[in-house]
Formats: sequence, C-alpha cells, structure tokens
Amino acid sequence: MRRSGDVRIRSAVGRGDQAMYIALGSRAGTALLGVPVQDVRAFLERTEALVPPGTEAGRIDWDAELAYLLSQS
Repeated sequence: MRRSGDVRIRSAVGRGDQAMYIALGSRAGTALLGVPVQDVRAFLERTEALVPPGTEAGRIDWDAELAYLLSQS
C-alpha cells in the first residue's frame, strides 16, 4: 500500500545498472529519480568526513531548534 510521502530506494547494481533509484510518492503522483551509484558513494563519503558517525548530536543546538519549532505554531 502506498501512502502520501512514501520514499522508496532500490539499487539496480546487481542487474548491471550502476544506478540507485529513488521513488518519491505523493497524492499527486510519483517521481522516479535515477542517481549514479558513484555519486551517492562520493556524497556519503564527504558527509561522513564532515560529520563522523556518533558526532551528529553534538552539532545541533537542540534548545534553539526546539524554540524555533515552537515559535512556528
């Protein structure tokens, strides 16, 4: 069953295709995006170099974020 806001990701590398496919679903329809696997890999490597695993929480000012979210209501 598809719901509004569904995101589905699959790789086609095992079938000889060097791409990942991202399907974005909404009530209006679905968009299928093809992304080269090497681009995704490079992006994830750069991201991990900037924010090593386990350090994510130390880079967010949770009090400021909560205050911002509460001010938007």
